[in-house]
Amino acid sequence: MNKIKFFTLAFWLTATAVFAQPKLQITDFATGFSKPLDIAHAGDSRLFIVEQNGKIWVLDSLGARLPGPFLDIDPRVNSTANERGLLGLAFHPNYKLNGFFYVYYTDNSGHTQVSRFLRDSTDANKADPNSELKMLFQTQPFNNHNGGCMKFGYDDYLYIGLGDGGSGGDPQGNGQKKNTFLGKILRIDVDKALPYSVPADNPFVSDPAYFPEIWATGLRNPWRFSFDKLTGDLWIGDVGQNAREEIDFAPAGVGGQNFGWRCYEGTPTYNTSGCLAASNYEKPVFEYANPSIGCSVTGGFVYRGSKYPEIFGLYIFADYCSGRIWQVKRNADGTFAGKQLENWADGEFSTFGEDRDGELYVAMHGSGKIMKISELCSNFKISGIIVNEICAGDLNGSINLNIENPSGGNVSISWSNGSTSASLSDLAAGNYIVSATHANGCVRRDTFQISNQSPTAPVFSGSFEICAGDSVQLFSPAAPAGFGYAWMLDNQLIAGQTGQNLVASMPGNYQVIFTGLQCNSAPSAAATVVVNSVPDPEILVVGDSLFTLENGQFFQWHLNDVPIPGATTASWVAQETGNYWLAVNNGKCVGISPTVFVEVSGTVLPPNVRHFRLSPNPTAGEIFVEIDFLRNEEVEIRVADAGDKTVLTQHFSGQKIRRSMDLKNLPSGAYFIHFQIDAGSFSRKILKK
Repeated sequence: MNKIKFFTLAFWLTATAVFAQPKLQITDFATGFSKPLDIAHAGDSRLFIVEQNGKIWVLDSLGARLPGPFLDIDPRVNSTANERGLLGLAFHPNYKLNGFFYVYYTDNSGHTQVSRFLRDSTDANKADPNSELKMLFQTQPFNNHNGGCMKFGYDDYLYIGLGDGGSGGDPQGNGQKKNTFLGKILRIDVDKALPYSVPADNPFVSDPAYFPEIWATGLRNPWRFSFDKLTGDLWIGDVGQNAREEIDFAPAGVGGQNFGWRCYEGTPTYNTSGCLAASNYEKPVFEYANPSIGCSVTGGFVYRGSKYPEIFGLYIFADYCSGRIWQVKRNADGTFAGKQLENWADGEFSTFGEDRDGELYVAMHGSGKIMKISELCSNFKISGIIVNEICAGDLNGSINLNIENPSGGNVSISWSNGSTSASLSDLAAGNYIVSATHANGCVRRDTFQISNQSPTAPVFSGSFEICAGDSVQLFSPAAPAGFGYAWMLDNQLIAGQTGQNLVASMPGNYQVIFTGLQCNSAPSAAATVVVNSVPDPEILVVGDSLFTLENGQFFQWHLNDVPIPGATTASWVAQETGNYWLAVNNGKCVGISPTVFVEVSGTVLPPNVRHFRLSPNPTAGEIFVEIDFLRNEEVEIRVADAGDKTVLTQHFSGQKIRRSMDLKNLPSGAYFIHFQIDAGSFSRKILKK
């Protein structure tokens, strides 16, 4: 396949509500024609109607036929057979300036002739019949399957469709032949040379086995094809043999497809002699049975007008014999879906046409009428107003439905909540779907959403542990614009707390709410605050010994509000008279004991002692002695048990004594340590653990 560079002039999207199947109708636009076969426009408000006998007529924008034909070449046209005559018309993209247009007709010898004509130099509604430039010729072995459709693509090249030469079953195999125009769509350049040139990017220009003009192959009789004016895609209505009528599709700018005839008729095989594997052929995107449903497909157009949004983007086509009308839609994923829209029996729809605005017309071959296509339900519309939005949990929402029904007739209403009234009230938040059905079968559906105006509950939670007397700061997420904050403790509002942050010092479950003039949010999840309380320890005093029964990880004794170095156990032997208290830490919080006064037992320190300390006391092994004298001293240190039996004696000298005494071999219990110096003596009690 070959891809060409392709430009679209515009792209737009049409938003519509959800509709039922479109209901097409046709109304008279112009009458009095003899076997009309094609409808075209020249880029202005006029329509040009092609008659099989060789005449082209002009209609103004109101459907009035202008006097005298635009072109009359009846003497040159053989229209004696049903599929011969003046078959196609195409205006040059630059027709307004150059006046060129192209016709496809059967000459008097029964062969295909494509020619260019020129607009009359003095009358824009007339052509010069003597200006014919014969461009392309093809002999026809039989009098049917003459094709006849011509269209300029959005690449400004002329595309020409020819049938397989006729008879039945393609006896000459032209559909698959490479060196004939028959059974093909051709693509030529009418601007660079006379009578034409071949575009350099045609798919088979480099293959000498093919005629270079060929764009697509494998067609039986592509009676009518068209380009989507928005996307440039090519849609082909190919008339079948006696089993299938088919619609073929080629994406914009992609050539070289083989649509399968005569190997296949639609998707079923027809005559596969000499054919390739099925994967080499393009299958139709839609097909229907012949003759049970129809006998001859008439290709149409993708609707790109603005009056009927219900059918925007749908490919509309018909059957010549049965009068049935179908739609095919190309889905976003590239698949196709088709269904029948109407059945106007015995319509003899010979061709479709579109005006410059994309509105569609269809010609009736037998009656000579040009009909305008419209969508029956286009003026039947519904809309609604949500009168009242609501807060969470309320039931005061309401919807007023408006129905536009200019044609009159009964309309039945059905809501998703079971109501059949035009308006609803006392509604909770949610979606409400309405279906309005007209007596003529038109259906309109819409969905209305009553919003809960309450903001979403704040995303807030957590777990916090604080000590008695401490606090923790709680942070709320930012409130939506226009909303503030309210705080709750154990489901009760905390008066005056309206900031984004809250200092929490009490235990309990804290929540925050977004508050507004109309609605509040639901409360957030709870943040739990737990107070870790350590009881103030009680101090027991036995002589010089201080004890607490409070459990803890860390202890610190204080003397006269100063921490005692090394005094970090649950008991302590006071060595100095004074005010003692204890701090107990459980790893998170601290408890403080009352202050107790202790008068230390034992003698008063001699005046020569400037500093004295025993630590640790109690001890599990060693005890460290610190003594500072005013001058050098000889010191005897004697340790005695409770019965004053000496268990350890040591001697030291100096002005500063720093000695460690090993008591680890002594049994647990109370001992007295006696210090003897020249200036006197003193004693202290110690505890061995």
